[in-house]
Amino acid sequence: MKNVSHRFYYGWVIVAVSFLTLFIAVGIRSSFGIFYVAILNEYGWGRAETAGAFSVLMFVHGLFAPVSGYLIDRLGPRILFPLGSIWLVAGLVAASRINAIWHLYLCFGVIIAIGINTLSFSPHMSLIPKWFIREMGLASGLVLSGAGMGIMVMAPFIAAMINTVGWHNTFLILAGIVFGVVFPMTAIFHRGSPGDVGQSLGEEVSGTNLTHSAQGLHLPVQWTLKRACFTRSFWWAGLIFFSHGFLINMLVVHQAIYVVDKGYSPLLAASLVGLVGLLGSAGGILFGFFSDRAGREVSFTAGTGAAFLGVLLLILLKDTSSIWMPYAFAILYGLGVGGMNPTTATTIGDLFPGNSLGRILSIMTMKFGFGGALGAFVGGYFYDKMGSYLIPFLLLLVSIVIGNIAIWMAAPRSRRK
Repeated sequence: MKNVSHRFYYGWVIVAVSFLTLFIAVGIRSSFGIFYVAILNEYGWGRAETAGAFSVLMFVHGLFAPVSGYLIDRLGPRILFPLGSIWLVAGLVAASRINAIWHLYLCFGVIIAIGINTLSFSPHMSLIPKWFIREMGLASGLVLSGAGMGIMVMAPFIAAMINTVGWHNTFLILAGIVFGVVFPMTAIFHRGSPGDVGQSLGEEVSGTNLTHSAQGLHLPVQWTLKRACFTRSFWWAGLIFFSHGFLINMLVVHQAIYVVDKGYSPLLAASLVGLVGLLGSAGGILFGFFSDRAGREVSFTAGTGAAFLGVLLLILLKDTSSIWMPYAFAILYGLGVGGMNPTTATTIGDLFPGNSLGRILSIMTMKFGFGGALGAFVGGYFYDKMGSYLIPFLLLLVSIVIGNIAIWMAAPRSRRK
């Protein structure tokens, strides 16, 4: 067998490009809570109706996921991602002109949602199993750490820009970043599979071109979406994604305003959002590596345990007298939810490998989007009705437990064996 150990495996370029794309796209989506505070202050709209725009975003994100899943399987990343970036630019430019509540729903809830969907979770996660076998968990963790790093950098950056040039102009700045970075980068560097660059799946192991059998591996069953739908694992996995979306996106919208309500400054609230992103990146890499060795269920359970404790601390936060509590929340929740992110993706890769993975992941993203839409709305609804986030945050604890039960029932360990 020809030794090609001197060749750099191009899969790691895919990881780097995907990291940067998620850095920007998810960083923008997760910045809604920062814009939320500024828009509420300017227009005085109700929290539920304003948060409803993010619910629409997540609902459209879910509805459009099958389309982006189909397109990534048919067109490939080198065509889909540049097109998605142009769409996102158009949405951000339009958002800079918002002056009515329906403008917010249309621009952020629909146009930006579609652009971000084509550049976010399911299209990228459908690529990783096409490039990696043994290191799929690590590669997924590295890619998804881009989302966490994007939140860390973009949240305080956007807060600073809003304070400096206003939130209208901040949307234009974000549009320039997407057009100047994401569009050319994805058009030039992305590839759909190792065969596109003359390499083969499996070369990520020490740079050596080894066959599956030489690695002690075997070719997986090639799943179709129709076949996957008739398995119990498919529906349990959907529950993982729904509960995960409910958890993450309720806090994307309401975390910053909740901290401000407790007496902390908007800048500190934005910094906590950034800290969650930073630790989410670290958790994604750490738990992604861990899941390759200990199993997806064990890794996910460790992540849910940390996230549960973090949300519990957030509930117990009363005022500014306990300055350590919001930071402890950010550390525990950030590490925990960051560790959960790559495990959800690699679980689907384990359960349903094949050329239909993009479409299967898109259905999971739909469920994530519906959970996120519900979570964002529930937070605002209960606050407007009761003046408190206690009930929605208690529901977060329930969603964490449900997601953890679901991954053990989906049983990716049986497929990896």
